[in-house]
This record gives sequence, structure tokens and C-alpha cells, in this order.
Amino acid sequence: METEAVSNLRRQLKEAEDERRKAAQYGLHILEQQNEMQNQLDQLRSELSTKTEKFEQDKYSLQREVELKNRMLESLSFECDALKQQQNMQLDKQQEQLERIHGQEISQLKNKLEKLKADLDETRLSEKQLKHKVEHQKAVINAKSEELHMMSERVHETMSSEVLNLQIELTELESVKASVEEKMNELQYSKEQLELANSNLRNQLERLQGEKEEREKEIVSYCNALEKAREANQALQGQLDHALLQALDPTSKGNSLFAEVEDRRAEMERQLISVKVKYQSLQKQHAFTREQLQRMKLQMATLLQMKGSQAELEQLERLQSMLEQKNGEIEDLLMKVRQLEKFKNLYENMEESKPSSSSSRSGEFEDGYYTDLLQMKLENSNKETETLRNELSLQRMKALYESQRVLEVERKLFANERHLQVCQSENMNLRVMLDELKMKYEPEVGEQKISPPLENGGQVESLLNSQNLARKEYMLVQSDKAAMSVLVHTLSLDFFPIMAQTGEKSECHSSSLL
Repeated sequence: METEAVSNLRRQLKEAEDERRKAAQYGLHILEQQNEMQNQLDQLRSELSTKTEKFEQDKYSLQREVELKNRMLESLSFECDALKQQQNMQLDKQQEQLERIHGQEISQLKNKLEKLKADLDETRLSEKQLKHKVEHQKAVINAKSEELHMMSERVHETMSSEVLNLQIELTELESVKASVEEKMNELQYSKEQLELANSNLRNQLERLQGEKEEREKEIVSYCNALEKAREANQALQGQLDHALLQALDPTSKGNSLFAEVEDRRAEMERQLISVKVKYQSLQKQHAFTREQLQRMKLQMATLLQMKGSQAELEQLERLQSMLEQKNGEIEDLLMKVRQLEKFKNLYENMEESKPSSSSSRSGEFEDGYYTDLLQMKLENSNKETETLRNELSLQRMKALYESQRVLEVERKLFANERHLQVCQSENMNLRVMLDELKMKYEPEVGEQKISPPLENGGQVESLLNSQNLARKEYMLVQSDKAAMSVLVHTLSLDFFPIMAQTGEKSECHSSSLL
């Protein structure tokens, strides 16, 4: 059975090694295919960029023709637009006047409504206070009637003068108390009225502040409209002055100067279109490479986690080997204990057989000196062996203590290594998250930077600079990608033997258990 299990385990080990070799070959083949696909992709991207540039140039020429045709239509529809603008301005003015009048009426109605609400609150408060006063007066009248009734009953009875005086003082104190309560109620009523007036004033203040803000907004809108009108007037005045100067200048070249400027503008626009196409292609290529780099980082994070599991398996193997070593030592000690027990039993049997043998052989051996001497030597040797055993046990205890300390240090070291690997994997995950956030928010900024106006010639230089920066960043990403691919390749080559070793260890452990 054991030979069959060993042969099965060896066969499984060979199969695992073959699978590991095949996996490594497949990984290398996949890396080569990926490099070839990357080269083909670069070629296709360059061809696509040239074709897109050609199409953009054709598109620009067609757009120029369409613009020339549209200018004719614009010149005809300009007068219609001017009339529409005048009518719209008049309608806007009338609408603003109506809105202003409507707002004034609404504010007046709101003021009246707030005044009516304040009057209603005051009347409700006064009604409430009067009701409270009436209830208080009724309670006072009832109390006074009860007191008079009690006084009349007590007068009929035989009472002493002291009790009557105390009763009179009590009635006076109660009357003073009632007057104080009335004053307190009046003060409370006045306080409530003041609070109501304060709340009404606050509401009025808030309303006035809102009206003030609305008026300020209207003033700001009027000022902005006035500034815009002034700027438009100044621009029109400048255009008029420029046209008058050109009309009065006899040395002006006429249409030739404008044609030269138009040709230069068209050339700059063509250059701008080509630069934009190249920039967009480089940006797409950069986004693609960044996505690939992010995937590589995720793979590295997974490999680091698997490497952490490898460290756990190595620690488990080391602990198993130490456990086997200790079990072997325990078996050796048990064998020695058994041998000592056998020796002890033999010695006891010899001691028991000594009196009988000495009694039987007393006639034969006359001298017992030699036997006593041998017995003393035996006792001395037993004492020495006992001391040596004690020293040996002490040394073993020290060695056990040192081994426990070493195990504790190894455990701490393993925990620190595990924590380091966890930190590395978390760092890699955080880098991946940072790259995802950059990829999420940076394209918006890139799109804002791509769309410059065609009329501004200085934007070409900025686009060229941005193109150079994009190329540099692309080269850096390519270098990082190459380094990452090499690292992943090495980690994969290290990982497959690790898996094979772990399989061998698990198989050996299972065979030992069998």
C-alpha cells in the first residue's frame, strides 16, 4: 500500500511539474503574442492617424466651400435678423416693464397681507388676554365669596380675638397675593404683546431686505446691460473708424492683402487640424496604455497576495519540520527511558538475588571485601549517572527555552513580513484606485484643452507643446509597461515553481499521514 501511494504521489508530482512547464511556456507564448499584437496595433494606429488626417483635411476643404456658400445666405438673412432683434428687444422691454409692474403690485399686496396678519395676531392675543383676565376675575370672585362665607360661619361661632386677627391678616395677605398676581399677569400680557410686535417687525425687516436684494439685482442687471451696450457701441465705432481710414488711404493694397491673410489663416488652420488629429490619436493611445498598466498593477497585486500565501506555506512547512524533529527527540527519550527502566529492573533483581546467593555461597567465599567494594563502586556510578541526568535535563530545559524564544522571534518576524506584504498589496490597490480616479477626471480636462478656437494662431504652439508633453508621457508609460511586464514574467516564473513545491509538500504531508 505504501509503495502504491508513493508511486501515485510521484506520478502526481510529475504531472504537476509538466503542467508547470506547460504553464510557463504558455505564459511566454502569450507575452510574445502580446508584443506582436502591440506592434500591429501601433502600425494600425499610425495608418489610422494618417487616414484620419487626410479625411480631416478633406473635411476642412469641404467646410470652407460650405462656409463660402453660407456667407451668401448670411448676408441675405442679416437684415431679417436685425429686424427680428429689434422686435425681440422691444418685446423684452415691454415684458420687463410688465414684470416690474407686476412685482410692485405683488409687493404691495404682500405688505397689506402682512399688515392684516399682524392686526389679526394682535386681536387674537388681546382676546386671549381678556379671556384669561375674565377667568382670573371669576376665580378671585369665587375665592372671595368662599372666604366671606367662611367668615360669616366663623363669626356665628364662638371664636377668640386672636384667631379673628389671624384670619383678618390671612385675608389681607391673600388680597396682596391676588394683586401681585394681577400685576404679574399684566406684565406677562405686555411681554407677549412686545414679542408679537417684535416678530412682526422682524418679518417686515426680512421682507424689506428681500426687496432690497431684488432692487440690487435689478440695478446690477441694468449696469451690465449698460456696459454691454457701451462695449458694443465702442466696437462698432472702432470698426467704423477703421473702415473710414481704409477708405481714405490711397496706398492700400485692396483685396490682395486680405487674400494673403486669408491664405495664411487657411494654412494655419490646416496645420492646426493635423496637430489636433495627432494629439487625439496620442491621447487615445495614452489612455489605452494606461488601462493596460492598470491591469498589470492589478495582476501584480494578486501575485503579491499569492506570494503572501507562499510565505504562510513556508512557515507551515518549517513548523512541521520542527514538530517532526521534536517528535523524534521525544521518541529517543522514550527509548532511553525504557532502557533505563529495564536496567533498573535488572538491578533490582540483582539486589534481590544477592542475599540468597550470599547465604548459599557463604561457605564458598570467605571474604566479602571484594563484593562490598564493587557495591560501593556501583553506588558511586549510580550517583554520578543521577547527577549527569540532572545536568542533562537542565541543559534540555535551557535548550527548550531557547527554542521557544527562537520560535517567538520567528513568529514575530513572520507577522511583520505578513504585515509588510499586506501593506504592499494595499499600496498597489491604492495606486490602482488613484489611476482609476485620474483616468476618470483627467479626460475632462483634456477635452477642455483640445477645443481651441480656430481663429487664434497662438493656440497652435500650445497644442504642439501639449503634443510633446503627451509623447513624453507616452514614452514614460511605455517604459513603465515594459518594466511591469518583466516583473510579471519573473513573478510568474517564480510562482509556478512555488505552486509545484506546495503541491509536493501537500503530497508528502498526506503520505506521512497515510
